[in-house]
Amino acid sequence: MVLNKMTALRHLIIGGFVALLVLTPEKAAAQSDHGFRFVRIKYANNATGWVSRFGDTWSHDYPTAEYNFYEALERTTRIHAERPSLVLTLDDPQIFEYPILYLCEPGYWEMTDAEVESLREYFDRGGFMLFDDFRGEDEWYQLYSQIKRLYPDREPVELPNDHSIWSIYYEVDPVATPSLVGGPRGRGSGREFDTSRIDRYFGVFDDNGRLMMMICYNQDLGDGWEWPEFNEQDASLATFQMGVNFLIYSLTH
Repeated sequence: MVLNKMTALRHLIIGGFVALLVLTPEKAAAQSDHGFRFVRIKYANNATGWVSRFGDTWSHDYPTAEYNFYEALERTTRIHAERPSLVLTLDDPQIFEYPILYLCEPGYWEMTDAEVESLREYFDRGGFMLFDDFRGEDEWYQLYSQIKRLYPDREPVELPNDHSIWSIYYEVDPVATPSLVGGPRGRGSGREFDTSRIDRYFGVFDDNGRLMMMICYNQDLGDGWEWPEFNEQDASLATFQMGVNFLIYSLTH
């Protein structure tokens, strides 16, 4: 049976990860041509047209978050991270070359019909997407509306605190981790995170129970990656640990 491109890519990456587990002397590589590459999705703010003082919503924390996540990944695992990170649109056929996509501020995200078809095919081939940095009911329903365009018969399911994604590499307590959606705020001579919101985590699964979408609601991993020096209550450390867990889980399931 001929494997499609996404399945073949996943097998290559899992092979590299297995090599890591048996402690091969050389650095584990995801593929023969490159390793893991961070792919951020660029989109038009079709939902509201709103642009913050930090730029288009898709670009929040870019590119510092990616740089810092790469460093954390290479310091704490033997997964090879290929630079530079990429920015792609959902209608770009290059997305099928990468098994993980990251989308920031999905509360302002709305797809074209062509992007819906492309992303559905991406998921059906075995892709995984991480949604990060959004809060409140309005932003939740905006993301929800896009999920229903992709899969009208699927619902986001809240992940239990004992799901294996929280312990596949690091032991992460999703209850104890403070929410970072407020971002760093000024206070005195330094800056601290606003941790007043309650973070929740949802998944969307395919017919075989595979996790296709990881949704970080009332949470902002990107802020933790961008601002590790403002590590209030170990919040930034936990966001790096979550990111590594999500990556390893998605590549091995």
